[in-house]
This record gives sequence, structure tokens and C-alpha cells, in this order.
Amino acid sequence: MANQLTDHDVSECVGDALDQAMDLTIRFLSDRADLSASAAFTLNRVCREGPIRLTTLAAKEAVSQPSMTQLVQRLERAGLVARLPDPDDGRACLIGITSAGQALLDKRKRMRRERLAALIATLTDEEQMQLWLSARVAFPLIAQLAANADCATEPAAPRPVH
Repeated sequence: MANQLTDHDVSECVGDALDQAMDLTIRFLSDRADLSASAAFTLNRVCREGPIRLTTLAAKEAVSQPSMTQLVQRLERAGLVARLPDPDDGRACLIGITSAGQALLDKRKRMRRERLAALIATLTDEEQMQLWLSARVAFPLIAQLAANADCATEPAAPRPVH
């Protein structure tokens, strides 16, 4: 009984690991010169989920519809997304990624991987193997948590987009 983990123990440890990973990603790995964090998250979601209604996008990103409208307009002006006709509703449109948007996401991913490779090179071979094994175990579980969060019935309160 003394060796059993509580939900609190797990959430504390996983939360700390995710906080550190997010901090590393935001502060060192991400290129913030071309996109704000909210724009990058939104563009990534449009890329992952395919053409999506603006209202759905706002709900999934937990921002107000007017804030998402402004963000999408900025992404449109930059040529990163485009409005497409909604085949299910002629009055509505879908937001889809453009080839320029995909190219930008690909470039950002390459840059993150290069920066991460430089950091990983500072670890010993044994530490690199431990990190690799940990990532192989953690990734499917984190993906499952993300899917569960997307399916949550209680979305986060809308936050302003900057």
C-alpha cells in the first residue's frame, strides 16, 4: 500500500514534466519571429484537423468567436489560411491551411528539431537512450490525454488572443 501512487502524485509529476517541456519549447525551441503562440496553435489545429468552421475552431482553442475571427483574418492576410465553401452549408465557410501555411509549419518543425538535436547532443549516450525510451512510452499516453481533452464536455473558458 505504501508504494501505491495517488492521482495527485501522478498529476504532480506529469504536470511538472509537461511544464518543463512547454517552457523548453516556448523559450528555446520555438521560432516566435513569424507567428505568435496563439497563431501557431491555431494554424497547427487547422493543419491537423483539416478545414474547420470558425466557430468550432474558436471553441477548440478556447477563445471567443470575435477573437478567433481577428486571428483568422491575420492568418488569411499572411496567406497561411483560406476560407473555403462548406459543402454542408452554402452560407458557411471552412478555414483551411494553404500551401504557404503548411510550408511555414514544416519550416518551424525543422527548426525545432534542429535546436532539440543540439540540446540532446549535450547528454551522455545513456541519458539520450533514457530520454528516447521515456518519450516512446510517454508519447501515446500524452496523445491519449490530448484526445480526451478535445472530447471534454466542459471546454476551458475563452481566453483573449494576442
